[in-house]
Amino acid sequence: MGVRWIVGLVVMGVILALAMWVYSNPGGMRSQHFSDLPWQIEVGDRQRTRVLGVVLGETTMADLMHRLPVPDIRLFVDADGSRSLEAYYVNARIPPFEANLILRPDLDDAALDRIESETTSERPMPSGARRYGLSDDALTSLGNVPIVEMSYIPRARWTEDLIAERFGEPRERMRIDSDHSYWLYPEDGLAILVPRRGRVLMHYVTQERWGQTVERLRDEGRRRLGEDHGDHE
Repeated sequence: MGVRWIVGLVVMGVILALAMWVYSNPGGMRSQHFSDLPWQIEVGDRQRTRVLGVVLGETTMADLMHRLPVPDIRLFVDADGSRSLEAYYVNARIPPFEANLILRPDLDDAALDRIESETTSERPMPSGARRYGLSDDALTSLGNVPIVEMSYIPRARWTEDLIAERFGEPRERMRIDSDHSYWLYPEDGLAILVPRRGRVLMHYVTQERWGQTVERLRDEGRRRLGEDHGDHE
């Protein structure tokens, strides 16, 4: 019995180690064994794109209640007055990977005005923006609003070689600062933030939002590059 018990422990250890390697190493995955992988992007039309089991332009946060953990939903108001609402999911599991997710619903100015009028807590951010909590009524009203943007931050390590292998060469590499650049894939509505060190961020949007998204990223790049330049003067 002692020998069998030891052998059993060894076998279980090997299985566990293999499972951990598979879940943490996107380079070891074979796309035909799984669906809804980060590089499997289906553009339906300008208003709809399917990726990671979410149809941007159609899926709502209510649709994801049974798949994902409860999100932290906040309204952000930048120093220039621009506003965005984000639902942040920690350790969301979309098999076979775990990641953090940020979902942005499709809200016009009137909807943002209504939500801003129902904010609760307020907190200043290092960027100069302010973060607001939302009332229960405001949170409830968001349940059936379609998601149009999604940021996916995998826990697994992605190298530049692996990104190129899975997604192909980008149409453009847009520098943000000395340590970050965006790889742009306009045909998929995908911008990947690639750092020198740390975790990548994959940002997905519908085709109709691609132009304004890239302009927003360029503005961020100009600002951060200017800050880098000022630091060296």
